[in-house]
Amino acid sequence: MDDAVDRRPELRLGVRLAEVEALYAAALTAGGDADERRLCAELAAAAAALAASARAAARGRPEPRPAPARRAAPRHRTRLERRLSAAERTADRIVARARRGPG
Repeated sequence: MDDAVDRRPELRLGVRLAEVEALYAAALTAGGDADERRLCAELAAAAAALAASARAAARGRPEPRPAPARRAAPRHRTRLERRLSAAERTADRIVARARRGPG
């Protein structure tokens, strides 16, 4: 069997774990109460997604697809938020490429 196919659950778990770690670090260094609450809410959602991925991997089933997220009205984003967003997009591309398989 192809190595990329065998590692898909591990890739998804690794991406989800990295997101949780980044949000945790951001919450620890949040500038204000509102930012900290928002980051904690995002951290909770990311942790729930990690738990769902882990359950799916443990059962050997495909991970359920989340509903598409709605985008809020644009606002000024901090450098950290832009970096987190870029990391999330990169992780999504890696997972999408791993799902497609070779060639």
